Amino acid sequence: MFSENEKDIVSNFYSRLDEIEDKELQLIWEQGYAIAQFDTCFEDFADDDEEDEYTSFIFKVITIEGAVPVEISPEGYFIVNYHNFPKKIEVKS
Repeated sequence: MFSENEKDIVSNFYSRLDEIEDKELQLIWEQGYAIAQFDTCFEDFADDDEEDEYTSFIFKVITIEGAVPVEISPEGYFIVNYHNFPKKIEVKS
């Protein structure tokens, strides 16, 4: 299911998706964190010639603190995958 590049990074989080439904999560990176709710996940493809296939996770942002490696959509969502996966994810509620 997961590529070799992402297996060790996202598989543990993916296996806990049922546990985090409707909960606030704190996604922690080196330079900041986001409080968000998980929305959905999907299979994604890189834009380069290597055709890297991986799983992406969509979150609805609640708050952001510091510099996080995500782009927030006008609707308040962001995508995380093995390229920008947080160092730690904690359940807030």
